[in-house]
Amino acid sequence: MKIGIVGTGNMGEAILKGLLDNVLKTQDIICVDKSQESLDRIAKAYQVVCSAEISAIRDCDVVLLAVKPQNMDEVLPLMGKVISEKTLIISIAVGITSSFIVKNLGISKAAVVRAMPNTPALVGKGVTGIAKGEFATDAQLTITKNLLEAVGQVVVVNEDQIDIVAAASGSGPAYYFYVTELLIEAAVSHGLSRDVAQVLVENTFIGSSALFENSDDDVVELRRKVTSPKGTTQAAIEFLESKDLKSIWQNALGAAIKRAEEISKN
Repeated sequence: MKIGIVGTGNMGEAILKGLLDNVLKTQDIICVDKSQESLDRIAKAYQVVCSAEISAIRDCDVVLLAVKPQNMDEVLPLMGKVISEKTLIISIAVGITSSFIVKNLGISKAAVVRAMPNTPALVGKGVTGIAKGEFATDAQLTITKNLLEAVGQVVVVNEDQIDIVAAASGSGPAYYFYVTELLIEAAVSHGLSRDVAQVLVENTFIGSSALFENSDDDVVELRRKVTSPKGTTQAAIEFLESKDLKSIWQNALGAAIKRAEEISKN
């Protein structure tokens, strides 16, 4: 199987690394990017063929489309001139529908699978939601799943749910880092030095994640075990609940979903 990766930013590189570590050999992959600096770095780091010309993907069986949403109008017509109807397109662009990709490729029945990975893919701990477009087959969905499992877990959803995946897990690492940042700031405001607060908070989250990963308990039960009746943890949680934190998170995800929908209409 020959795979072309169009776009070698953080996520494109993460998937490239995962594929080479777990699935493919260097001769199976061609990378394309308009940045010669990026191509030089990728070629040196991974010993794969790199090109600034989109024609380099002509003979690829699968093309991972890892360019930014705002660059799709430029890239898709060029791709459509060199790939065939049999080429499987895996797009990781937020808000870009499979029908938009098909239309702008100019290939009437192009096989498109949308994928929404997140940045922990950089360390092989990603989670990716995938959804097939109108003309992709179940077999092509399976190929996509097998490839993206190289950087973590994969779940299959309908395409009308992919924006929810983007909001919940695609953006999820940012929420994690944001909450970490806020808790550090809160600890500092109550008198800890920043160095001490960072060690405490960052390692608490890292340790909690490891505990969650290695426990048979679900997240609700793990939280319950830390929350002693009438204790300090319960006091903090009750305060958060009094501020309707549940609705805040629902509305936050709603805002992310709305933005993805806006991108798809532009």
